[in-house]
Amino acid sequence: MKVSLVLITFMCLIISCNKNIETNNSSFNKTIDSLRRELTISNDELKSLKANNDSKIELRYNNENFDAFFWSFMTDSTFQLERIKFPLKYITWEDELGGEIDTIKLIKPEWKYNSFYLNTASERTQIYDNFELNLRTTNERLLHWYGVETGGDSKYYFTGKNGKWYLTKWEQLGD
Repeated sequence: MKVSLVLITFMCLIISCNKNIETNNSSFNKTIDSLRRELTISNDELKSLKANNDSKIELRYNNENFDAFFWSFMTDSTFQLERIKFPLKYITWEDELGGEIDTIKLIKPEWKYNSFYLNTASERTQIYDNFELNLRTTNERLLHWYGVETGGDSKYYFTGKNGKWYLTKWEQLGD
């Protein structure tokens, strides 16, 4: 009799625990589904948020590897022309060094192939991942070439668009 009573009590306890587990699982699944619905944003809503500029949402693209892109950009003149957004914004001195700065829109026939090869020890190149010269994850890269003793100073601005890198601006304000 005592064994039966213990067995019945044990069975009731197991059934009670099982119901609590099912209830907790059900509640947990409902919470997860609710969060999924809240986190799901349609393309139209995303475009609306982007257009309003009220939101600090940063769109991230899965861009091609920048180093592989840049190697092709340096070594293949046809590829280079394909990956420049023309008309290219070109910023330089209007007449003379230190004078007025001029912004020119370069068109495709005006572009001269640039191999970006550096041949002297007095030149340094740093490729940044954004236009503010900080290192962080963005869809921007900045190749900043400057001559330590030559006074050269060129910046090449690259932007990731639809998974590909493009040269979008060139600034040349050195000697």
